[in-house]
Amino acid sequence: ENALKYSLWTLQFHVVANSINTKMLNPNFAIMCTPGASEDSFDNTDPFDFNSATYFLPLSSLMGVAIASIFTGVMSDKIGRKRIIQISTLGGTLGSIGMYLARDTFWGFCAASFGAGLFRGTLPVAMAYIGDVFTSKKEKSDRLGVIVGFYVLGNAGGGIFAILMGDSGLFTPLLLGAGFMALSYVLSMYYLIEPGDAQVIPVGKDKLEDDEDEDEEEDGLHKRPETLDGGTLWHIIVGAFADNVGSTALFPLCLSPLALEQYYLDFVEVGESPIMTITAYQWLSVCVALMVIPGTLITPMVFDRVGAAGGCVFGNVATGLLTMALLFIGNGKATTGMFAFFIIVMYLGFPLTVVSQLSTGPMLDLIAPQDKIGYAQGLNNTVMNLGMAVAPWIFGLLADFLGTNPAIWIGIGVSFLAGVINWPLMLKPGLGAPNKKLGEEHRFLKGEDTEFVEQALRGEFVDPGALHTINIDRAKNGKKALLPGVRSYEEDKAELKELRKHAKATFEFRKQWNDTVLSKLAEPDTQERLPEICKTLNYAYSANPEDVEKSHQQLGEWFAAYLRDGGYHAQVQPTIVKQMLMLAFPPIMTDDELTPENIEETFLNARRVTGNYLEIEKKNGYSYASLLGKGSSPTYFS
Repeated sequence: ENALKYSLWTLQFHVVANSINTKMLNPNFAIMCTPGASEDSFDNTDPFDFNSATYFLPLSSLMGVAIASIFTGVMSDKIGRKRIIQISTLGGTLGSIGMYLARDTFWGFCAASFGAGLFRGTLPVAMAYIGDVFTSKKEKSDRLGVIVGFYVLGNAGGGIFAILMGDSGLFTPLLLGAGFMALSYVLSMYYLIEPGDAQVIPVGKDKLEDDEDEDEEEDGLHKRPETLDGGTLWHIIVGAFADNVGSTALFPLCLSPLALEQYYLDFVEVGESPIMTITAYQWLSVCVALMVIPGTLITPMVFDRVGAAGGCVFGNVATGLLTMALLFIGNGKATTGMFAFFIIVMYLGFPLTVVSQLSTGPMLDLIAPQDKIGYAQGLNNTVMNLGMAVAPWIFGLLADFLGTNPAIWIGIGVSFLAGVINWPLMLKPGLGAPNKKLGEEHRFLKGEDTEFVEQALRGEFVDPGALHTINIDRAKNGKKALLPGVRSYEEDKAELKELRKHAKATFEFRKQWNDTVLSKLAEPDTQERLPEICKTLNYAYSANPEDVEKSHQQLGEWFAAYLRDGGYHAQVQPTIVKQMLMLAFPPIMTDDELTPENIEETFLNARRVTGNYLEIEKKNGYSYASLLGKGSSPTYFS
């Protein structure tokens, strides 16, 4: 367990270190592409203007990441996750150093960024690692969300370092990033364990090659498909690509150029003090990524309700609506109040948009066979990184030639289009809204007779001894007792004689069970365990209040139909019927639960009532009918 824990910590640190290096200089790009803004700024960015040059810098790095992602996932399927991570970590260390050395020219830096990006495509490997060591569907979904959360957190962390180290130069943070990658390499040597190693037994399995049980879906385990559904794979990837493209209008376009122009450049151009400073812009662009953290908390709740595909559509729509809101606010009058409102709306809404980005990994993991996990995640990351690389640059060109507002409106349209594309995925088995999982009391559990349990759940007659054995075993294992169904009177009417025929055996069994419990309660050892026994029985026989109400209502309807069919005319003599019912069924327990003080009295009362019914059965061959049968006089117990 500790080995897996340390291995996961090492993996998460690698993801953070890798993402820190990928996005470390993002807050400085606008300054780098403004000649004269800093002594480290590029002399020129020909042939690009400001917006297109600003977004071409991350494009060069992400193109390398995209190309690397094509191979890292597939190669990790063949030669192991750990080896690929170590190779990439070592290469990433050298890549960051190379970027620092190539800082003098725009195109030289872009070339070095591309080369470093070739060693930063390990996110699909990390996601495949999670798919290897966890078998629970929910656990995998949550852990994949954590990995993506660490990735985005690293993106924000890199930007924070860039801002804090601003006085030391625009490119100095790269050396810190190289240090993080070197540390990640050292940690991987000692703590990262290959998933096939016996030290990392997949969580949810008893051994490395454990076969899934027939009830694994009920137990929350995920059975992998034998083959990869190519159509669904590409459907997920295309939808995620559209989501990434549309998200570009939200971030970064709503910050740069929209907020940058509205709250900074427009004021500077006329010689006035801007509402937003460059430093404030840098912090805003970095810290918005931290909103992924609450996003990761929201995502599991969304998945529980609408599934991963539903979460994807939810995020797409949220992205479009939030971008529209920011566009309208940003085009209003530029005041301090409106700027504050812009920031509040952006920060409150951003966590909702993250849900769609956190949905792709779990969906791909669900459709991928064991030997294609890395391939599926790698292919997705390739397309995603291409989208993140190209989309901002293209939108930058659109903003330069068409204007900021038209470019953002195009992005809004793409976000809603992504929702339309992803909608059909909700109809795919396992990807849409999860079926409401039946409680233990409404389904068979591992080791139980499936046919017998289903028969009881349908409300058919089953052997009371066998049903009791099942429920006692459940109680011993901390499980809920089975709740048999209640058939309507019309369904039982033709089988009433058969039901009565089993009455004697049923009452005898219940009497013997009560006798057994009472004898056990008399033993000294049992007295010490009474609190534990009461707690176990109370839990086993507890049920959802809605189920209790439904069962009682169905029994009441059955009883009323039986009276009507037996000629009792309860509608004109309800009081007499109530009196008969109270005398025929005297109270067994008046407290809400069993306690050490009332348990013996409860079983004594139950034994007395069952014994009276048994005596009636022995006398006249009838059971329930002797109480309320056709033409029979009820028996009253004192």
